[in-house]
Amino acid sequence: MADYRNVWVLIAAAAFLQLGGGILGVVTPLGLEALGVAPGLIGAVAAAHAVGFMVGAWTASNAILLFGNIRVFSSAAAVCAASALCMQLLLDPWSWTAARLVQGAAFAWMFSSVESWLGATVSARSRGSVSGFYHLIAKVALVAGPFLVAGLAPIDFRPYIWAGIFLSLSLLPICLTRRGEPPPPGTEYFPLRRLFEIAPAAVIAVFMAGLINSGTLALLPIYAGVALPEVPGGATAAAALAAAACWTGGLVSQWPAGRVSDYVDRRVVIAVMAAISGFAALVLGLFPGLPRSYILIALAVWGAGSLSFYGIGVAHAIDRAETHQIARVMSGLLFVWAVGSVVGPPLSGVAFNLPYTEGGLFLLAAIMSGFLTFAMLLRRARKKDVPADAQEPWKITLPTTATASEMDPRVE
Repeated sequence: MADYRNVWVLIAAAAFLQLGGGILGVVTPLGLEALGVAPGLIGAVAAAHAVGFMVGAWTASNAILLFGNIRVFSSAAAVCAASALCMQLLLDPWSWTAARLVQGAAFAWMFSSVESWLGATVSARSRGSVSGFYHLIAKVALVAGPFLVAGLAPIDFRPYIWAGIFLSLSLLPICLTRRGEPPPPGTEYFPLRRLFEIAPAAVIAVFMAGLINSGTLALLPIYAGVALPEVPGGATAAAALAAAACWTGGLVSQWPAGRVSDYVDRRVVIAVMAAISGFAALVLGLFPGLPRSYILIALAVWGAGSLSFYGIGVAHAIDRAETHQIARVMSGLLFVWAVGSVVGPPLSGVAFNLPYTEGGLFLLAAIMSGFLTFAMLLRRARKKDVPADAQEPWKITLPTTATASEMDPRVE
């Protein structure tokens, strides 16, 4: 319990961040649609957020090294809150693209600061359990955020003010803590080519997680407005309900899938989860006129499959890496995920408006999930898994930071 008391301020800060981020993730695409922006360009704006996140992840370690965790977090939170408020002052797509780019970089800096601090503060024996609790609270906040603005118009000023309030509140626990900052991060060089040599299946899985999930979730609010037109509260309520269904499915399946991967070849588990999400996406793509309850169930099944294999891919990479390589392996995987997140939203935006179909968004997700299933089974056929006694126990892992590797129990 002492470890939890030591880091509760960091967990509270992350929860405020996810509350604000969850609101922005839902109202931004709906607001762009209300401004007359086509789905393809909405996907491009989502890609700008991913580009910002990628740049932030790439520069976070150096920023922390130069300025320290508290200053990096505080400056990023202030800029992120200001950019959320500016979105309401400047109601045009170009300004929103710039704001989302800045927010992506700011979120990467904030999560890097929090999680590197968390990893250095918690004792080795408790890192796994504290990490799981931290990510659980973060995901619950991410689900809850959109419901705070359900029923409001997408370009109403209130959602953006709420987002700015929560992002500003995240400063309080960080700035008022009396805990000392962790030591600065290392600067060991680790090329991405080496990462693919160590664990090609993990690189493929993490890239596809960014490609499929970021693209689909970026256009999900627009899809929900079309597929769930009778939800009380309008488009924002429909978007919140759809997002909650997806994330709840992922939350329920993540732990069982991860535990199974401790005993079964992780590539097989990834293949199975991708096949499950692919089947649900195919149903959503081929039958867009399903009743509301069936659509929500299918979204939950899709989330159960697609939002759970990132952490398993990370665990597969850790199994094959040397102990001294783990930190850089994790940073490299985050960068690969961010690259997929840059490519995915524009592709999904194009697929959303494919001719002769109303379910192009999920048809694309089904195709990509099928490719991932095939790739994982092919990798398993070509190379055997590591022995069970050499595997590192799986734990909940989300693609939120460039320094999440410091949470691993084997990194001292």
